[in-house]
Amino acid sequence: MRKGIFLFITISFLSNFTAQSLNNEKRILRVSKVTESPKIDGIFDDASWINAAIAKDFFQFEPYNGKTPSLPTEVKIVYDDHAIYFAAKMYDNNPDSILKELSIRDSFDGANADLFAVSINTFNDGVNAVNFMVSASGVQSDAKVTGDDDDENWDAVWESAVEITDEGWNVEMKIPYSALRFPKKDNQTWGIHLFRNIRRYREWSTWNFVDVNIQGFTNQMGEINGIKNIEPPLRLSVTPYVSAYIQNDADNNSWGNDFNAGMDLKWGINQSFTLDMILIPDFGQVQSDDEVLNLSPYEIRYDEKRAFFTEGTELFDKGNIFYSRRIGSQPMNYDKVEDQLNINETIIENPIETKLINATKISGRTNSGLGVGFFNAMTSSAEAIILDTVTNEKRKYTSQGFVNYNMLVVDQSLKNNSYVSFVNTNVLHSDENYTANVTGGEFRINNKENSYQIFGSGGVSQKYTDSTELGHNYLLEFSKTKGNFLFEFMHNTESDTYDPKDMGYIRQNNESTWYAEFDYNINEPFWKVLNWRTEFNMVYQNLYKPRMFSEFNFSLITRTTFAKRYIHTGFFLHFNPVVNHDYFEPRVDGWKFNRPRSGVGNWWISTDYRKTVALDFNAGAWKAFDYDRYGYWFGIGPRIRFNDKWLLSYRLNIDNNYNTYGYIEDFTDGSGNTVINFGKRDVATITNTLNTSYIFNSKMSLNFRARHYWSRVEYTDFYELQKDGYLSSSIGYDTYGENENYNYNAFTIDMNYLWRFAPGSELSLVWKNAIYTNETDIINSFLDNLNNTFESSQINSISLKILFYLDYQYLVKK
Repeated sequence: MRKGIFLFITISFLSNFTAQSLNNEKRILRVSKVTESPKIDGIFDDASWINAAIAKDFFQFEPYNGKTPSLPTEVKIVYDDHAIYFAAKMYDNNPDSILKELSIRDSFDGANADLFAVSINTFNDGVNAVNFMVSASGVQSDAKVTGDDDDENWDAVWESAVEITDEGWNVEMKIPYSALRFPKKDNQTWGIHLFRNIRRYREWSTWNFVDVNIQGFTNQMGEINGIKNIEPPLRLSVTPYVSAYIQNDADNNSWGNDFNAGMDLKWGINQSFTLDMILIPDFGQVQSDDEVLNLSPYEIRYDEKRAFFTEGTELFDKGNIFYSRRIGSQPMNYDKVEDQLNINETIIENPIETKLINATKISGRTNSGLGVGFFNAMTSSAEAIILDTVTNEKRKYTSQGFVNYNMLVVDQSLKNNSYVSFVNTNVLHSDENYTANVTGGEFRINNKENSYQIFGSGGVSQKYTDSTELGHNYLLEFSKTKGNFLFEFMHNTESDTYDPKDMGYIRQNNESTWYAEFDYNINEPFWKVLNWRTEFNMVYQNLYKPRMFSEFNFSLITRTTFAKRYIHTGFFLHFNPVVNHDYFEPRVDGWKFNRPRSGVGNWWISTDYRKTVALDFNAGAWKAFDYDRYGYWFGIGPRIRFNDKWLLSYRLNIDNNYNTYGYIEDFTDGSGNTVINFGKRDVATITNTLNTSYIFNSKMSLNFRARHYWSRVEYTDFYELQKDGYLSSSIGYDTYGENENYNYNAFTIDMNYLWRFAPGSELSLVWKNAIYTNETDIINSFLDNLNNTFESSQINSISLKILFYLDYQYLVKK
């Protein structure tokens, strides 16, 4: 053990020296133009490759940063008037050992396959790039990179082919200029990364040295030059679609059908800017949300899964004021429909979401590094239908009128991978005479060595109805981003009137937060581990108005990966050393709920995904120090890889909390006093998730996902909240006299057959099933509850959708 500690200390001091001692100057490769384009078949027998420039002598990125890779790699690069081409030869003495598990396009996480990737930064600004990746099984993946963020939902149309040989495996790639945006100038200089992953060794290598002690990849690229006199092509494509649905009515068990048609249009306005428009969209096949029972005062943020709103939106993430789930969401007055009912009236239809008419994005970046993005979307009116049960007459109530959403982003790239941005969102409810506007900015300034960084953002929200309401927020952060020892200091303030929720998301306003984080990372292998990373952070929070203390806590996180078996493990400790004041749980301004001192611990372990059977496991517990309040949880997730085509994973999570307290209701009593009732409750949640996929080949797959979420909330006593934040003596269960229990279930199935029958074109057949129940009678037996869930009303839909990609350049050639 002493030897391990000695190595730990030695590596800590020498890791920076090791990286600096390498010949890590930026590599530059001059590429040549060919008159005849190579055939993309994975066989390098074309004349185009004979005199091509070669990138070789890669460096390991991990596990041994800067060392020579276990196996050599050579990459040839040429270009013509239409595309840039790559021929990568991954040498391997044991071709039979090359891992080549099939996976879904754009889904390489955990895939057991060797990989080759190209990352191109056409503006060579150290911030923005596009990635193109191919596995040894021939599956493609692509992504757009902005700083440290990868947009894996971005899709381009490009060609690749893989060939397994006696010497290893080959990848041939053709990336057309229609998939890239580049400056219009005679001589191009592009930033470039070439990556190789040898999966059985868990080894990544790069052509240009990437220092693991410097944050970021795009800022550590090599360069290619020699690209001359290429013209950005006319980038014009349309993707029309047709879809058909059959769906049952959960109330009367009848089936209905629906047919839709629409189109996605992409047009390159010039060499840098692209218009993307969707007309009459259809998002009926998106994966179901993982819905949960929400007992908190905060809105649950669900992921965006609609392709149009996840593709190419990196500019619109600036300023953190855009949450695309607002578009087409629940109507503004959905909950007010019931208040409109007269005697003998009932609601027969109340749309839970608004219908999107169309949406448009324009985005791009100029030669000078100025990025501009514009977004606009429109939703139609939502109308509830109310029936008079005596006269059978129907009338309509508009729960939300026509709404227009738009966003403008201006982002200027600066030297040293820095930038400054301006953002604005605007939401117009024309029928309700309501406008919401948020204006903000964001910046990041790095020093020349990219070792220190200042980040900041701020915004002003404005709401216009009969009066104007203004609010503001700001964030400032200073951090060290290079070396073994890192730190971050941050301050964030959101005023009590700051509200970006019409087009953005905020968990809660009226907060002021001070945050400090200290990291010590060992990125070089030592003793029996590949790396060791440790983080310690502290948080202090108070209300913005009035300036009242709310929370103080600190946390410790440490994690490592063992070298021999590639077992990843770590633990998390979190402490609230003082009584914290929660001003939001009471749901009434000016009130607070005192949360006791407490501690949390969590441990996790993940075994080697290269094995046929792998396992993820975590377990944790929390305890209030001064009260009998506690909880525990654990999760287990086995993964079974039957072969290179079939993968099955299962996840069980159990989370039990005892003697917790939370809000139930508030009202004004006969004396005009505010009364807030709290309850003592036990909360037990079980989540089962099953995922399995069968990949027929690199273009065809079948995926099945089933999830059952069951949460029981059983109240054992009731109290009134006092003004000092503590609870009154027990009201008593019998005295309170109401059943506030929850027995909530969410059961969903998503089954998807996908066939990418041509580049950019696909056919999908989807079955979706959904059951949601919320009852007050607690069911303690898992099987009885499951049976009760299956006997409840459910929605089933089967849909077929066909998209056909039509590219102008391809049609002209034909």
